[in-house]
Amino acid sequence: MPTSRDRLRVYLCDLTHDSILLVSDTIPVNIGFIGAYARKVHANAIDVSLFKYPRTAIEAIRAAPPDVIALSNYSWNSRLSEHLAGIAKRIHPATLTVQGGPNFPERGDLQLEFLKSRPNTDVFVELEGEVAFAELIAEVLAARDSGRPLSERPIPGCVRIAPSTRGSPEPTLLKGERPERLRDLDEIPSPYLDGSLDDFFDGRLAPFIETNRGCPFECTFCHTGNRYFNKINTFSIDRIRSEIHRIGPHMKATGIRHLYLADTNFGMYARDKEICDELRRAQDLYGWPLHMYATTGKNNKERVIEITRSLGQSLTVHMSVQSMDSTVLANIKRSNIRLEDYRAINRTLAARGQFTRGEVIIGLPGETRESFTRGMSQLLNGDVSVLTSYTLILLHGTEFKDPDYQKRFGIVGKYRLVPLNFGEYDGERIFDVEEAGIENDHMSFDDYLWLRGLSLMVEVLHNSRPFLEFFRYVRAFGVAPFDLILRLYESKDGAPAGVREVFEGFMRETRDELWDSEEALVAHYRRAENFQHLLTGEAGGNVINKYKAAALVVALEDWIDFVGATCRDLALERSDGRDATEIEREVATLRAFTLQKLDGLLDARADTSPREMLSGYDVLGWLAAKGGEPLSEHLRDAPIRYCFEYSIDQIAVREDMFRRYGTGLNGISKIVTRVSSIESLIRHVRPADGWPASTDDRGRLEASVNTSAYSYK
Repeated sequence: MPTSRDRLRVYLCDLTHDSILLVSDTIPVNIGFIGAYARKVHANAIDVSLFKYPRTAIEAIRAAPPDVIALSNYSWNSRLSEHLAGIAKRIHPATLTVQGGPNFPERGDLQLEFLKSRPNTDVFVELEGEVAFAELIAEVLAARDSGRPLSERPIPGCVRIAPSTRGSPEPTLLKGERPERLRDLDEIPSPYLDGSLDDFFDGRLAPFIETNRGCPFECTFCHTGNRYFNKINTFSIDRIRSEIHRIGPHMKATGIRHLYLADTNFGMYARDKEICDELRRAQDLYGWPLHMYATTGKNNKERVIEITRSLGQSLTVHMSVQSMDSTVLANIKRSNIRLEDYRAINRTLAARGQFTRGEVIIGLPGETRESFTRGMSQLLNGDVSVLTSYTLILLHGTEFKDPDYQKRFGIVGKYRLVPLNFGEYDGERIFDVEEAGIENDHMSFDDYLWLRGLSLMVEVLHNSRPFLEFFRYVRAFGVAPFDLILRLYESKDGAPAGVREVFEGFMRETRDELWDSEEALVAHYRRAENFQHLLTGEAGGNVINKYKAAALVVALEDWIDFVGATCRDLALERSDGRDATEIEREVATLRAFTLQKLDGLLDARADTSPREMLSGYDVLGWLAAKGGEPLSEHLRDAPIRYCFEYSIDQIAVREDMFRRYGTGLNGISKIVTRVSSIESLIRHVRPADGWPASTDDRGRLEASVNTSAYSYK
């Protein structure tokens, strides 16, 4: 049996930038799978160590240089992984450096260019990596035992520049045949159950589990659109159940409330109901997971709804469409469910108190400003809880990175930092960069900017329903949700100062974050004064989430006043002779109600004790009523006292989020992406009958709904 000194030392790294905060904050189950399968195949011939944090990995490389270092390669850590590979090479030139992951071209000529731009990387493992990496390790062991260099014959699943041609004017690509995918995924030992991920239950990382692999769809913007992934392979239910109950006690101990599911279509398959039921049991046993992030199935929505029902608000059902235009859908090889079915599903989920997330992409081929706006109108008026607009990213491993595809549709890209993915490691500043599609044959750059501004308005005003009461109010006057958003967008120049500042800052950063080349971007931010702008949060963050956070924390009252005044004006325009004073009183009541409901949202410094107000209207009864009747029908003779309070679970989630991400705008913008819905963090409202208030409190609360307190005109 080989001694520890004889064993091949293998380091596996799934690195995250951590200069501002921990950007990729999930337990590295991906390298856990790679390591577990390699140990199964090679047993005592190898020692495997796993790393998440770059500085920890650098310390380990210095203390005990590895024979092989393999690093994940995603758009958010590609340059960081290359940098670590370079450090390993400098310390121990004989180290074999490997990368693997989806951020890799499909065409051979593009693969060669990719590898030439990463001179520190010896080998790239394509697609699912367990079998290919085990094959590579077999070659390394054989070479070591024979005392010869690694041969130049192709290795299954591996792509590399032939060592004898590296650095020559015409390097040669060595590309092995792709091995067959593992049909029974239980052939990969569980890194959760074998204990190899235990060190990552550190209170900083949330668990990531995978129940199946593959996707039957061929969307051109997604790397799983590759036909390689078309067949669905699964882990067993017994194994998944065991993993949930192995993870749960650790999460209970660390206070982490989140779970990420790697599946691309969770809830679309009948067996997913068993998984949902097991997760529901885990909630009862461990208080985890309270929030789950998963991409739910693209088809069979009725099944998705029924299967995920037991998880309630813990899981948001994704209603991704990417576009509502038939020409665009044909261009990206996608089909959607019928609009009427889409609306019916949203209504069903809303009635159950579940959240739905619609997703669209700005910049898809064939999409115009008008067609995108029309699609947003259809979705928002179809009662989706959240509508997220993504910028098209031209990713390696998808058709959008193919120059021929780009030329076909006139796609123009510009470069920007992957939000917060930068840092200084071993004395060098490293930046991970993505290419955004900002123009094509059907969409100008000005159209792109206009649609980004509209997307911010949707994100602030509609998503997670912070201003639900105002949207419901004007609906009684015949104003649809999208019409209110468009009215607000078109009147933003006359909005209160806080609203204008948020919008102007957003548009400025949306322009300034784009660069003509990756080299120019990196050169700019490597300079000390510009790097400092990244560290302070002035640049380099997720722009739309940053300014949503600013709107809901820094400038909340101005946004409430802006929405309220616009709703008042719309009501007066369509009042058909109704008393203007009554409309003023109704809107003032909703202003006070909304202000109390949102008090402290995403603000770590806020007082989380209960709030209360007196209302002459039965606001909760009005919200629960069907048919969209006016608020005036819910005027009561005796005022109702409302209590606005956070639940124990909400307090726990807040504490977990602020502890892990911090309390600045960049941290809050990260929180926005790390909960199933911000709506789940809004104070609960209930009648407070029997809860006495002092005379002073009563006077303050009555003044809060007086129309004279409604200052913005």
